[in-house]
Amino acid sequence: MKYLNEIRRELDTLASQGEKGIGYQPSSDSYADSYNGSYFDGIHLKKNSLPASYIHENIQVEPEIQVRCFSYEDAGVLVPRHWHNSLEILYIAGGDMDIMINDSAFLLETGDFAIINSRDIHATSCSEHSRIQVLQIPYPFLKKHIPDFDRIRFLNGSCGNPAPDEAFRFCLKEIRYIYEGKPQGYQLHFTSLLYELLFLCITSFKAPDGMEASSMTDEERTRLITVMDYVNAHYNESISLSDAASLIALNPEYFCRFFKKNMGITFLEFVNQVRFSHICEDILRTDTSITELLTRHGFTNYKLFRKMFHEKYGCTPSEKRKESSGK
Repeated sequence: MKYLNEIRRELDTLASQGEKGIGYQPSSDSYADSYNGSYFDGIHLKKNSLPASYIHENIQVEPEIQVRCFSYEDAGVLVPRHWHNSLEILYIAGGDMDIMINDSAFLLETGDFAIINSRDIHATSCSEHSRIQVLQIPYPFLKKHIPDFDRIRFLNGSCGNPAPDEAFRFCLKEIRYIYEGKPQGYQLHFTSLLYELLFLCITSFKAPDGMEASSMTDEERTRLITVMDYVNAHYNESISLSDAASLIALNPEYFCRFFKKNMGITFLEFVNQVRFSHICEDILRTDTSITELLTRHGFTNYKLFRKMFHEKYGCTPSEKRKESSGK
């Protein structure tokens, strides 16, 4: 608990300086206990004065290993569409995950993995109690060791060859084992496994030349990223469709069509998803009243929230909180 309290104090300090911490990642020496927290843990969002400067997920890496490595047991909370410059690799240690990467959807089951390329727009939703391993490799690290990284894309999953697929899984499981156990000199072993994983990416999981990330253009992606960053930084405030449209110099009517075409949902649905995910996190991890949480996170339509919550969990927020706390 000492380490957890230190993390909380650090996040409070960051918040007082204008940086908003979404969560924290408890540390544990126990392999079984390491699936605590959530995907949001260790991620910060910054607010800036200019809309064009709103920052996406700011991944907090560990200096000793130069990446972010963690595992969590999912509470069934939707992680709405977002992006980051880091390369992200997910491994399903137990359960399953629905994942959307750009305009493609996949179902991952136990033993499956996914590779999410830099700047890919993605969202995830797991069944409750799924155990997920996450490795996030920052862009500067990738650029340093793979000079032509900007011109490379990796396949999102299996390469279709059992041997490299199994080698990839082995590296991911070993990385987690070494990271959790932290034996003497673990940084050396961890780094060697990380390099081996990237070598496999380059040699076996490199996408064919000409394979596009999605049907959207670079200009469309940049516009979507601007809007997503704005929403993620201001989701707990009043956000109007016209404000969002003006960010990317579109009129509201065209903006509605543009957003729905590229995201598959309306702008209002996206804003509600972001708010909904934050409220669900707090319902499961705090004892703050439901009404206060809705107000805190900008969700003003309680009837809609109840409907979304029941569709996701099959019960009321109060019932889910009791179930989660074991009371």
